[in-house]
Amino acid sequence: MDINKISRLLKIVSESDIAELALREGEEEIKITRHSASQIPVQVQPVQIQPHAQMAPAMAAPAVPAAPAAPQPAQAASQESGHIMKSPMVGTFYRSANPEAKAFTEEGSTVKEGDIVCIIEAMKMMNQIAADKSGVIKKILVENGAAVEFDQPLFIIE
Repeated sequence: MDINKISRLLKIVSESDIAELALREGEEEIKITRHSASQIPVQVQPVQIQPHAQMAPAMAAPAVPAAPAAPQPAQAASQESGHIMKSPMVGTFYRSANPEAKAFTEEGSTVKEGDIVCIIEAMKMMNQIAADKSGVIKKILVENGAAVEFDQPLFIIE
């Protein structure tokens, strides 16, 4: 499916009252969902599931004290100097085009505005993310394969 067709589909959805559009052509499939501003974001808490054998009340394990939390990327980024490049979308962060390929950039690499620095996969679409500033990559704040949120710091560029 070509990018022009996808662009036209996005325009159709944005100009209409359609909330969701799904289209399949042969092996290719696209699903476009529009979220209204009135939707309330839902926060999901991870739950640890214990194996069935350990769930018996008489065999309950003692509570383990929580370890101190590691600094979040946003906190780490605020302690660093330089331009903070943030994620333009929610998805999965990848440093290279595929697992065998060389990373788009490394710490210490020089990038120009517009150079591809990573990929964020969102809804099975691989979105190339370009540097929003020229400079040297001082720090990469996200691990390869990690989930990222909108506006989450990804890189520090000096």
